[in-house]
Amino acid sequence: MPSCRVLVVTNLWPTEADPGYGSFVQAQMESLRPLGVEFGVLFINGRASRWNYLAGLSELRRRLRGTHYDLIHAHFGLSGWVARCQFRVPVVVSFMGDDVLGRPTRSGGITPYGRFLQASSFILARLVSAVIVKSREMKSKLRLGSAHVIPNGVDLELFRPLDQQEARRALGLDPRPKLVLFPYDPTEARKRFDLIEAAVAKAREQVPELEVLQVRGVTRERLPLYLNAADVLVLASMFEGSPNAVKEAMAVNLPVITVAVGDAADLIGPTEGCYLVPREVEAIAARIVEVCQRGARTRGRDWITRLAMPNIAKQIVEVYDRAIREK
Repeated sequence: MPSCRVLVVTNLWPTEADPGYGSFVQAQMESLRPLGVEFGVLFINGRASRWNYLAGLSELRRRLRGTHYDLIHAHFGLSGWVARCQFRVPVVVSFMGDDVLGRPTRSGGITPYGRFLQASSFILARLVSAVIVKSREMKSKLRLGSAHVIPNGVDLELFRPLDQQEARRALGLDPRPKLVLFPYDPTEARKRFDLIEAAVAKAREQVPELEVLQVRGVTRERLPLYLNAADVLVLASMFEGSPNAVKEAMAVNLPVITVAVGDAADLIGPTEGCYLVPREVEAIAARIVEVCQRGARTRGRDWITRLAMPNIAKQIVEVYDRAIREK
């Protein structure tokens, strides 16, 4: 495809206050530059106020008056609605996860706001030039045969194996404990930090030195240190699209224990030392003990190479090319 200029409309982008927020979207867009894609960014801070989506409409009009864009790539359903409030430029929407799967209650249902996100995404998907989803589950939920299943890529140059003790020294961490990595907001209900805490408490009966390593708000460049410093990543989420943390853990050969959520089963594949478990305390705890007692890294990097950034970038550019040509 010849060079093109893309406007990125997103509610996920790193900020000074939270440099890790949406950093995977930024990394994905940067990976397209070698393929001739130049881009500008319209960041909508939906976390600060949902009214910012309305403010985004006027900013979108201003941007389109001032600059020629061949395509708009929106990330997340609500951002997609802002992008679709014009018909001059073709729109590609990447749905991210809970905009299609909903936001869960602790009992396993969907919150009213989550149902609103699902319904609005279902409609939006039929009003844009192309749709990208992160997993087959999301495509099935949308009931849209033309949706492209393209998970986020992983930066294999940034996320690479390092010596564990060197990583801990760089972070100022105690070299002795066994560390279960939790790289999410513990107050986010769907991540089930309560379940992981309970599993760690149970596993501590056999591995007394076991601790949870919580990581939030760190830069993307610093995250590989935490992955290499840990002994295992545990994912117990109720809903996920294609969990980036699992890919990044695989890239540094960190053992992964995960429930069957999103495409996590595909991400760990047949990798020895990675486990698919029921969403139950005893099952998770048993595997944590096994990983800690085994004390070895995996060869997950070999399996996850297929999702390297350059490979994913080519797929995204193919979607752009088709959307532009059809327009």
